[in-house]
Amino acid sequence: MILNKNHYKYEMLQKNACDFKGLAQISKQYIQENNKQNENHLFSKTKNESRENMVIDLEKAKDKNIETTKQGADSNIQELLEKKDTKGLSNLIKENISDYKNSEMFKNYLKFVASCPHYSSRNLRFLQKQKPDVGLVGSFGAWKNQGYHVKKGEHGLKIFMPCTRDKKDVNGNKILDKNGKPKQEMYAFKLGTVFETHQLVEYENLPKPVAYVPDNPDDNRKLFFSITKASDVPIKVLETTEMCSGANGFYSPTTKEICLSPDLKGYQRIKTLLHEITHSKLHKDSQEVFGSEKYSLQELEAESTAFVVANHLNIDTKDYSIGYLNSWGFDKISDEQLENVMKNVQATAKELIEKIDIELEKYVAPIPKKSMTMKERIDKAKTKLSEKKSQETELKNDKLSNKKIKGENEL
Repeated sequence: MILNKNHYKYEMLQKNACDFKGLAQISKQYIQENNKQNENHLFSKTKNESRENMVIDLEKAKDKNIETTKQGADSNIQELLEKKDTKGLSNLIKENISDYKNSEMFKNYLKFVASCPHYSSRNLRFLQKQKPDVGLVGSFGAWKNQGYHVKKGEHGLKIFMPCTRDKKDVNGNKILDKNGKPKQEMYAFKLGTVFETHQLVEYENLPKPVAYVPDNPDDNRKLFFSITKASDVPIKVLETTEMCSGANGFYSPTTKEICLSPDLKGYQRIKTLLHEITHSKLHKDSQEVFGSEKYSLQELEAESTAFVVANHLNIDTKDYSIGYLNSWGFDKISDEQLENVMKNVQATAKELIEKIDIELEKYVAPIPKKSMTMKERIDKAKTKLSEKKSQETELKNDKLSNKKIKGENEL
């Protein structure tokens, strides 16, 4: 069935169609108001100078301005970290949200979400503020539980951690849950410590991620069906390409289902499915029309979430184009809108990754445990003792210096 513009389903198809032509560099970056003087100066060059060279010069001027701003921000964050000022740190992270209108910074954020999906958007931005090239992170205990050890003398990065207490009613009595245990409520934030992979003794020997092989039919099948389990709505492959109106697929808010083109194969079908599942979760009842501001934000969320999950699954994301995001007004949205997009992307990606990982684990054969020799047991005991002392020292320092300040109700 060929749909024309007068067909009642045409608008729905166009509104929910995904486009994976893909994600190349944003050609024209956001220029802050305080760069206007630089822009006017550069565009006053000779008429014979090419437009491409002028754009490059503009970017250099902008980068120089960003670098100057960054140096001031770095000194601010160090001062706030030393004071354990959680409220000041939270405000600083919020104020610097516009930094992510830079395409490379936004792409790095998405990759970081893929590496650490269980951390909140605010904590991910906080970590990147402390160390822009931060890698995979985990607490001292989390690394220990996985059999890894933090190098002696390493100083970790900080994250926001909630302070909780027993929840009480107006009469001061504890409110219990269905199991008879006191319910907890968050009343403030404190700073916790995490360490990244470079700070581990075993860093050089850490297992390398296995790249997804798009030409492997068995892997494609397993991955595709694992992803379908994460969907809350039915998924079907249409009979003809024409029924997709030229798109790779779409989510219908009317019938609450995802439809895919029959021509899609391998990783292309997987990427499209991730995009449409995001629409079904975040925009399930949306009636936004093509070209509206809200429609653009929805496309930005769907494409970004698909990028994060694909990256987490080690699928080659070079076909994704951050430039495509710019077509949805990526460089024109407000700071508040961008912050909400980043929060939605992290939360949705986390949900999808958790569900997909559980399904994929079913295809992995369990590895039998290897019995340890006496020497290995002794070495393990010594390591545990050393780790315990280091952890006690870290906790002692935190208790002495941590300043609990009431903050936002957000991790």
